[in-house]
Amino acid sequence: MGLGAELCFRWSRRKVLNRRQGQAGQNAATFDASAYESWRRQELERQFVRHFSASSLEGLDVLDFGCGTGALSFLAVRDGARSVLGVEIDPERAAAAKRQAAESDSGPQPRFLLLDDPRRIPVDDGSFDRVLCFDVLEHVMDPQAALDEWWRVLRPGGRVLIWWVPWWHPYGPHIESLVPIPWCHVLFSEKTLLETCARIYEMPEFQPRVWDRDASGEKRPNKWRSLTSLPGVNKLSMRRFETMLRSKGWRVARRERHGFSSGVIAPLTRVFTRLPFLREFVTSCVVYELVKPPEGGGASGSSASSGSAQKG
Repeated sequence: MGLGAELCFRWSRRKVLNRRQGQAGQNAATFDASAYESWRRQELERQFVRHFSASSLEGLDVLDFGCGTGALSFLAVRDGARSVLGVEIDPERAAAAKRQAAESDSGPQPRFLLLDDPRRIPVDDGSFDRVLCFDVLEHVMDPQAALDEWWRVLRPGGRVLIWWVPWWHPYGPHIESLVPIPWCHVLFSEKTLLETCARIYEMPEFQPRVWDRDASGEKRPNKWRSLTSLPGVNKLSMRRFETMLRSKGWRVARRERHGFSSGVIAPLTRVFTRLPFLREFVTSCVVYELVKPPEGGGASGSSASSGSAQKG
């Protein structure tokens, strides 16, 4: 084992052991399934209301892409959407969403659909006015195909509302429960990260998170030994996403890059945002509002016609 791999493991081990279940916020919630579900639902709703008007879906047909257990789908119904379809590829999450809708007796409910292939949604062309994609885009393994499918199912003038964490985020690989090192994917090779994840996972002191346990609550087998690439992330950067948008003809009505306002990374945010090639490294999240141009309205270049903002 090389020096880099040993450094990554020792650094990660020290940080993992310093973390405790009693810590507040997301870290504490990830040890308990019900607490994590409650935290995630509240966070998705908070982010949607923070970045988009609560009444922006009123009277519209909405597709919730990657709906999970349906947090935003139910919110859209409460906010007056005419119809809501949530689509999901994870069977357990889709089943949970369907179960909640079936158990509710308070007015209209969203519909939920388990997809075999996220690149093809079984609906007619032009079925929706809005597509929601919240905390999902970085997990879509073929983002270009997703953009093409959103274009197909949207009506002319329809919009896609996106909130996501790009690849160069300090914890872009989504392995911080095992390798809690900011920008670990910049400092170490992918092979080293996978080896470290496997070693940390096998430590007796490691406390499994919600996603590390099966339906009975038992710790799952160590998957990290057999992986050759980081799972569940597409390594999508803002730069590559912008290229995809231009190739299809999307108009960017809104683009916001949010930095870190607190914590150890906040001071770097103020410095790095002055340098365009480093801004994405201190990006907490990105908000996009894409528009499928109306028929006959032309597909003006997404960058030239976009609204853009940066918030530290």
